[in-house]
Amino acid sequence: MKKNWTKYLYGTVIIKVEGEHAEAFLNHCLTNGILLWDITRKQDNELELNMFLKDALRIKPYLRKSGCTFKVQEKKGIPFLLKRMVKRSGFVLGLGIFLIIITLLSNMVWNIEISGAEPKTEHRLRTIINELGIEKGKLLFTLPNVRSVQHLVTEKMDEVTWVGVTLEGTTFHFRVVEKKLPEKVESVGPQNLVADKKAVITKMFIEKGLPKVEVNQTVQKGELLVSGTIGKDKNTRIVAAKGKVFGEVWYQTDVTVPLRSNYNTYTGERTTKHYVSLFGLKVPVWGFGNIDYSNYELMLDKKPFRFIKWETPFSYIQKDFLEAEQITKSYTKKEALAIAKEMAREDLGNTLDDEATIKSGKILRHTVDNGKVNVSIYFKVIENIAKEQPIIGGD
Repeated sequence: MKKNWTKYLYGTVIIKVEGEHAEAFLNHCLTNGILLWDITRKQDNELELNMFLKDALRIKPYLRKSGCTFKVQEKKGIPFLLKRMVKRSGFVLGLGIFLIIITLLSNMVWNIEISGAEPKTEHRLRTIINELGIEKGKLLFTLPNVRSVQHLVTEKMDEVTWVGVTLEGTTFHFRVVEKKLPEKVESVGPQNLVADKKAVITKMFIEKGLPKVEVNQTVQKGELLVSGTIGKDKNTRIVAAKGKVFGEVWYQTDVTVPLRSNYNTYTGERTTKHYVSLFGLKVPVWGFGNIDYSNYELMLDKKPFRFIKWETPFSYIQKDFLEAEQITKSYTKKEALAIAKEMAREDLGNTLDDEATIKSGKILRHTVDNGKVNVSIYFKVIENIAKEQPIIGGD
């Protein structure tokens, strides 16, 4: 006996056979390979039975031989369903178009919400979002994934600390955390300016207070640079010393550079494959064949299909195979020292404030160990070394 789904696929009919020799009709059918089931006798000369639609088209000769007639009682299965759909093709076409439109609308960007941003920052963010192609009416399948959008936006906006990106239904949500620069609080009490570190004074800009050091003078950490006590004798008064004292400071930085390194680089060749996934089963729709690259990196982008507010088990998958090649780079000791010096300068620059400048650098010592060059470098930096120190009790 066939399974129920097979019966539904091929179509079945329930027929009523009438005649004195109905049993002979059954024998003819069985002899010629016609499958019958659920045979019941309704009256003395009347049988009701089930058969496949394809077999029902073959039984007329056997009815004539047995002197019987038949009448179709019921029709089941896909063939009859398709026939009814063809008769109602207008309705089916309209329903199909309606579902397609709803699906497309469910997979479009309908809203972009930004929270936590000042008007100026929000305007800048919306400009970047438009450059990425994220705007109302765009299909979600054509846009970068959420993680890529977050990375690109954060990279382009220096004025923010963090940008969170989420996609909820058809709405993009951007949550912004702006950089909060500390407000400079004006000192209301008397203070001196002292050296924050050992340095050689190069220049001074004093707005208020009495300088206690001179250019080219070496000062130690904590040494008084500008006094908040000004005037003489009875005219002495205490103020909040204010200004900048720039000094030459030495920094030591240690860097290690391998003499030989391996890394992957992209050749620019790319193969893209597109799939439609249903319950995890991927069906290729574009980009067939094998990958010819011996070395590659795979970039996977998966976007689910939505229907109104629900996420369907269908999804669109794009696989990008980027051809890569491994490159071995070897350096001489001289080249490694130059790279180490540049790396150390960059690392030091990231720790200094905007007013500081790196004047020069000098390799203090270097060693070669296990294929690596270990370098210690001294850098001469000009920076503001003045630090505020409150004057307690007018002393």
